[in-house]
Amino acid sequence: MSGSIPNEFIDQLLDRTDIYDIVSARVNLKKSGKDFSGLCPFHAENTPSFTVSQQKQFYHCFGCGKHGSAIGFMMDYEGLDFVDAVTELAQKVGLEVPQTGGPRLDSGKNLYEITEKASRIFKNNLKKSEATIKYLKNRGINGETAQLFQLGYAQNAWDGIAKQFAPEQQSLLLKVGLTVSNDSGREYDKFRDRLIFPIHDRRGRVIAFGGRALQADQKPKYLNSPETPLFHKGRELYAYHIARKHSRDPRILVVEGYMDVIALHQHGIMNAVATLGTATSEQHVTQMFRAWDEIVFCFDGDRAGRDAAGKALLTALKLYRDDKQISFLFLPDNHDPDSYVCEHGKDAFEQLLDTTIPLSKFLLRTASQGLDINTLDGRARFHDKASQLVAQIPTGTFRKMLVDKISQLTHVEAQLPPQPEAKIIFDEKNLTPAKKLLSILLQHPGSVEHIPEDIPWHYIKDKRIEFIQKVIEICRQNPHITTAAALENFRGTEYFDRLGPITQHLKPLSVEQKILELQDIVAYFQEKIRQYRIRQLREQQLAEGLTPEQKQELVALLAQQIN
Repeated sequence: MSGSIPNEFIDQLLDRTDIYDIVSARVNLKKSGKDFSGLCPFHAENTPSFTVSQQKQFYHCFGCGKHGSAIGFMMDYEGLDFVDAVTELAQKVGLEVPQTGGPRLDSGKNLYEITEKASRIFKNNLKKSEATIKYLKNRGINGETAQLFQLGYAQNAWDGIAKQFAPEQQSLLLKVGLTVSNDSGREYDKFRDRLIFPIHDRRGRVIAFGGRALQADQKPKYLNSPETPLFHKGRELYAYHIARKHSRDPRILVVEGYMDVIALHQHGIMNAVATLGTATSEQHVTQMFRAWDEIVFCFDGDRAGRDAAGKALLTALKLYRDDKQISFLFLPDNHDPDSYVCEHGKDAFEQLLDTTIPLSKFLLRTASQGLDINTLDGRARFHDKASQLVAQIPTGTFRKMLVDKISQLTHVEAQLPPQPEAKIIFDEKNLTPAKKLLSILLQHPGSVEHIPEDIPWHYIKDKRIEFIQKVIEICRQNPHITTAAALENFRGTEYFDRLGPITQHLKPLSVEQKILELQDIVAYFQEKIRQYRIRQLREQQLAEGLTPEQKQELVALLAQQIN
């Protein structure tokens, strides 16, 4: 389960939430048998493959594979993280999310109130700063765009912000990074005589600030808020909330600076975000894949840009998915997105987007850099470097195709280390007994009563068995739990994305059919466990001998085999 919100609260929330109400407010649904169907909001399609089940409180797309509960839908559709999705749904049904050690602090004060007020002060200052307004106009930024991004100005004063807040709020200013303290304990404004860029979270709340120097001799050129209870730069993307609201482009452009994002938006390219003074993180990639089908990393064409692209490649590999795409765009020398779009315009920039390099090509180019693959030595080194990169990609079609490409280029079969077994527990093409058991339990949790409680699962040391035991335990504890609520217990684990499709495999069963199916599955596992135990005992017998009790157990197990 993601976050620190208790499972009991999640169950209660999903019990009070009707997923049909949540989805139908955003997707046109029509009755289809006992479920509802419509065009998937997560990929382009002409024939509906998106279904919503009120019985399971679950959505699933047979086209792109997206699935989940009402919480998952809000995360995928609105681009929210887990806690924000839970909070929004809780507000709709009148529940209060249990405190999880979040940002509410001293005397009931809310840090968001501090940052929002500071943002309004900076914004009001901008109206009075002719020099800052002139600077923005010279950069091609009009008033409408400045208003959208809530640009502001920090006065050239030691207490321009501090004096706007009451004495009891001064400690909160320090906690959100608006003031700093020197060695003598004196507190003063962090941002002075700077153009201010408020930084928002995914819900559009101000959580931090960036400031650009307006004087040539003012150092550093850019100054950002420190890490605070509200702001963790490795998780946040500048203007994410604006890109989600104003663009329906399936691509998201990742650039390096505030002004790059703002200039692109000014010219009508609204699907851009920026990292906040840090390299692209795994959280960034995961967050963007929730909302967009393709990530385009846009870098300057210089050495620093190429280095940044290499780091982004290494981060993205382990998160790559067959239903998503990552590509790289390198701008001409001496240009960044801001300068290029201002000089050449929107059409020219969009033409550049047609020249992006797909991740597969960039990976192979990176692996072959500095090597002559026309020689045996070069091919050998290329094979080694490329294989190490591809080994980080999750198992799937894309990974297999890259392996084939490496073999084609080197005339040597690529040997990659196997992916962890937990990642490939279920083959979605074959309805194995394990998969069938999970499908029945997740769709009909109450049927757990037909599974004996004395099955000795512990004899098999296997993650698959441990996982089945966990599902059985959840169903025993709450036999009336919905499919969606059961699945939420596994959010944030390697099993979560595998479980949704499993629930769609099994055709509707009558009560009698379910009992018969479960009896067959239980018999199958009991036999597998018996065989496994016989093998354990025989191996021990050869190695060190058996105790009298173990000998009796082995005889009894072998007798069952004869019978």
